Amino acid sequence: MGEGFLERDGVRLHWVEWAPSQPEEDDGVAILALHGLSSNALFWGRLAEQLPHRRLVALDQRAHGASDAPAGGYKMEDLSADALIALTELDLGRPVLIGHSWGGSVALDLAATSPERISGLGLIDSPILPLAERLTWDQAAQVMQPDLPRYAELDQAYRVAADLLGPAWAADLEPFVAASHRRDGDAWVLTLTAEVRLQILKQLFAFQPALLFERLEGLPVLLALAGADAGFRPWKEQGAREVKSAIPDADVRWYHSGHDIPLILPAEIARDVERLCVRAAWRELARDAATLSGDWAAPSGSGEWSAKDLLAHLSSSQAAMAPLLALGPPKPGAEPFDADRWNASQVRRRHDTPAAELIAELERGTQALDAALLTADLAAPMPAGSEAGRSIASAMRAMARHQREHLEELRLALGSALGRPA
Repeated sequence: MGEGFLERDGVRLHWVEWAPSQPEEDDGVAILALHGLSSNALFWGRLAEQLPHRRLVALDQRAHGASDAPAGGYKMEDLSADALIALTELDLGRPVLIGHSWGGSVALDLAATSPERISGLGLIDSPILPLAERLTWDQAAQVMQPDLPRYAELDQAYRVAADLLGPAWAADLEPFVAASHRRDGDAWVLTLTAEVRLQILKQLFAFQPALLFERLEGLPVLLALAGADAGFRPWKEQGAREVKSAIPDADVRWYHSGHDIPLILPAEIARDVERLCVRAAWRELARDAATLSGDWAAPSGSGEWSAKDLLAHLSSSQAAMAPLLALGPPKPGAEPFDADRWNASQVRRRHDTPAAELIAELERGTQALDAALLTADLAAPMPAGSEAGRSIASAMRAMARHQREHLEELRLALGSALGRPA
């Protein structure tokens, strides 16, 4: 695990990074994670352990963890600007952005105002409907502003966290709890002060999530909801319906968990965050392919194929993905898949197809694949093809890497610049 600081407008912001321990499995989609109120970047440690093939960077939002706590600057646009500078300075490309609780509201604001900077959005038990529709400010203030704790010893904070998390508590969370506290005289207190908390809560109370969902411009979205609190379940269900109305292909998942899903069920939430990342990787391929133009007769660098031949290879492969996932388990004794022969036949069939139609085929194939990924068991073996036998998640990452390499060859052949941030 690495860490460091960056600065925006004089405010130092602390970040933590988990580099992939299985880089050979990395498909290039990184994750930027934003924690909730009174939390810190180490909240994401258990999730990172479940995603050893992904780079995951978590930000200590201002007034949390080791980041500075200025007196002001807690409007939603300030907070999303902090996340954007982290995305840029830490060279995350177009990452999947995930946020928990209040952090999900910040993530949604950034995704809606700068959708071109991210490739997917995950909201983990975040407010979906305006809090003002459920409570008056006086009621919300009573619920959300209990007295901040003071502990004589840090062990007391550990015991409180253990009581809240129950069986999910273990000693590996002690650094996370400690990172949310600081010394104040002879006591331990939260890094978040009552004055700053009040500013954030007022912003959160006035936040209007529904106005932002329609601005996500085709991004894959994961909505991960804790279902253990029966009192909030109907409100969350209503919010989920509104999200599905605005984004029909949003992936809505429920967990038998309290609010802190990544601490309580890290393997389960990792499964669905991985699904979001795989969807994002393939959507990115189609998005970037659509930006290419140039002399399609130019040599591609892949054998004797022209640039258009290579595009035909990409489009035929994309078109085959959803049917491939629908084949079911691999059959014992099946003949090995001859990838070279299949690829050559698909390219020949498309020899006279214009490049614009090939790009349209690629986009249709990506849409079909995206729908298939929503229901696929990513842990199941890939049923056929060159990656048969390995898990679907691993196979999809490997094939996305392969497609990305071909897309770069196309870019070089055509002299085009892909539509990705520098």
